[in-house]
Amino acid sequence: MKTILIYDGSFAGFLTAVYQVFDENLKEVCVVKPKHYAPEMFAEGKIVTTSNLKAKKVWHSLQLKVSKHAANELYKVFLSEIKGTEDALLRYIIYAYSAEFFSHTDYSNVYALRVHQVAKMVDREVQRLKDTTVFDNSKTDVNVAVVNSSFDVLPLLGKYFSKTLMDKKWVVYDKKRNYGLFYDLQRLTQIELDQLQHVQELHSLELGNSDTPLHMKSQSELYHNRISADC
Repeated sequence: MKTILIYDGSFAGFLTAVYQVFDENLKEVCVVKPKHYAPEMFAEGKIVTTSNLKAKKVWHSLQLKVSKHAANELYKVFLSEIKGTEDALLRYIIYAYSAEFFSHTDYSNVYALRVHQVAKMVDREVQRLKDTTVFDNSKTDVNVAVVNSSFDVLPLLGKYFSKTLMDKKWVVYDKKRNYGLFYDLQRLTQIELDQLQHVQELHSLELGNSDTPLHMKSQSELYHNRISADC
């Protein structure tokens, strides 16, 4: 019987689903977010409980099996949010562990080729935002930039802006996904619009009036259970 693993949408959740595939030796399986789940007559839906421990085990194992560079490409593909990404990544990972000799540059394999192509698309988007993102500090002492991106690339930009603007406070906000990164000269935190803590000096985000509720999250929660790539 086919198994449909339903995960919470985080990268750690996806890696936990991968762990479950191998742990339970699932053969006919797919991985989906809750919003993409559709019950099937001859399929069993299973909720995946995200485990950071299991996710880290899979992540470290992948780095050894396919190389750190290739593992980071998998992460970039996940951030693309392209429909069907989870299945493409899962097939890639299954292929990598089943092949006697695996090379992430063997583009004769359709999944290796797809991962490479999408990772390059994400790389180009990251570079575009590095080149074009303009910060405005005309209203507050916090430099603010709002971005619109096809991909969820803020986790790949945090380190870059922390180095290039290390002596300034800044916010980069992803308007499409309603979250951003805030640098206070010491650490990065994540801000979101669905919480109730007000940060008055960030009103220049133009996401509402000065009463816009924003929530500051700790460094440990920064990427919502994402495991950041070395980019």
